[in-house]
Amino acid sequence: MAASEVMPVLRRLGQHYDGANEQLDDYFERGMRGEEPDPSEFFAQLQKRQVSQQAMEATIKLNEKGKKAALNESK
Repeated sequence: MAASEVMPVLRRLGQHYDGANEQLDDYFERGMRGEEPDPSEFFAQLQKRQVSQQAMEATIKLNEKGKKAALNESK
């Protein structure tokens, strides 16, 4: 996978990750205002953020694996 292919994927996943963080911030702000947000919403946002992070890490590892294989073949 070429860097030109990886960057848009990472950018999109980063946007998902940032969106989950924003929703978590909103959750905490609502709690600070005295509201009682649903705890299941908190866990759903944590899971969404974790999945986005794992997908970014996997994408990076796949990209590195391809480069390592190419380097090994050129030796």
